Amino acid sequence: FLAAVRAHAALAIWPTGEQALANCLRVVDLARRFERGGAPSFRAFVDRLEDEAERGEAEDAPVVEEGTEGVRIMTAHRAKGLEFPVVVLCDPTCNASRETPSRHVDPDRSLWAEPIAGCAPRELIEARDVELARDRAEAVRLTYVAATRARDLLVLPGVADGELEDVWLSPLHPVMYPPQQGSGEGEPGPGCPPFEGFAVGDRPPSARPGNRAPVRAGALTPREGRHRVVWWSPKALTLDVQERVGLRQQGILEADEGGSVAAEGERLHEDWRVSREAMLASGAAPTCDVVPVTALSEERAEAGKPEDVRIEVVSETRVGRPSGKRFGSLVHGMLAEVDLRADADEVARVATLQGRLLDASDDEVQAARDAAIQALGHPILVRAAAAEAVRRETPLWIRAEDGRLVEGIVDLAFRDAGGWTVVDFKTDVELGARRDAYVHQVRLYAEAIANATGEPAEPMLLVV
Repeated sequence: FLAAVRAHAALAIWPTGEQALANCLRVVDLARRFERGGAPSFRAFVDRLEDEAERGEAEDAPVVEEGTEGVRIMTAHRAKGLEFPVVVLCDPTCNASRETPSRHVDPDRSLWAEPIAGCAPRELIEARDVELARDRAEAVRLTYVAATRARDLLVLPGVADGELEDVWLSPLHPVMYPPQQGSGEGEPGPGCPPFEGFAVGDRPPSARPGNRAPVRAGALTPREGRHRVVWWSPKALTLDVQERVGLRQQGILEADEGGSVAAEGERLHEDWRVSREAMLASGAAPTCDVVPVTALSEERAEAGKPEDVRIEVVSETRVGRPSGKRFGSLVHGMLAEVDLRADADEVARVATLQGRLLDASDDEVQAARDAAIQALGHPILVRAAAAEAVRRETPLWIRAEDGRLVEGIVDLAFRDAGGWTVVDFKTDVELGARRDAYVHQVRLYAEAIANATGEPAEPMLLVV
């Protein structure tokens, strides 16, 4: 699919095309590995990617090999054990620790305490000072790890107006800031452009500097250590540059001498566009209109097309018993599952099981059991039990006169010496106005079976 839509070329000309394309190819490779390991579904692969992302295990695909010039972005934790010629530390305003501890662990008591839904356990509150001190110590160790990853040059972000308190780079402030800010130091740094003034950018008129003067731009000696620190002037940088996305595409087109490749690409794109529009137009035109058998039955009943079928009533004492869709589904489910030769105990067992599936009441289960026992004793179901072929809850399709495809599920169909008999169970207390629709429905079932088997099929309603 990626090759068919030329996705690789489209990704490559993005502003960050190399990384986007590398990530795309990496996902494809992960999908192939997942498939070779016995992938249950595409959804399972997507769930795995989401889980890895939440656990922090998902990484961007490396665009360059180790040792090649390039920029790698990683957390301080992932940088442990690695070394680079130049390291740039980021986020100078990030706090060194939380204002409140995130957890308290006491191995001796096998205790783990952490806040949930904004509520903290007593043990965590009592150990607050200890845990905060531990977090601050861990922050110092993390800063040490990050700073010692640099082999030749370490770039530290800092605020020239003054030192920020309780940030993760605070342990490095003594080796960054001069003894007195605003002093006469600020010599030209090696390999740097000449700086003038302080190492701050333009301030709005409403901004107020700190009590001390800002750090001067240029090379200076910090409070601790014998090394030199170069404070860069933001005025020497071109900041807030808007990326011109079209330059990549323009460069690619300019490299095409004579425009032959671009012209061929435009032709292929136009062919693809025309083909795509034709495909969408074809897909938008319905080739098959599917309707449920109940809808067509109601249409025919409203059209006043009377039909007669055989109607058998199992019991005349249906008044006062439970009714409704759930009760009807319960009776249908029992007659679909129970053995047609089952005794009363087996019917009761099936009634209990179906009642649990539908969350039916005890009264509904009792009434459905009695109705099923009476139905199994009816001559029609006795014939079905002895028939050579029996189908229950079987899907059926038939093409209507207007071309629509009608689908439904027949309750019972059996074949004996007299041919096929198609039975539709009804649990209505009174058929009433629904009678004509029910008649059309079972006749459609019989017509579908007759068309499919080439044998006659007699429709009938069995009121249970």
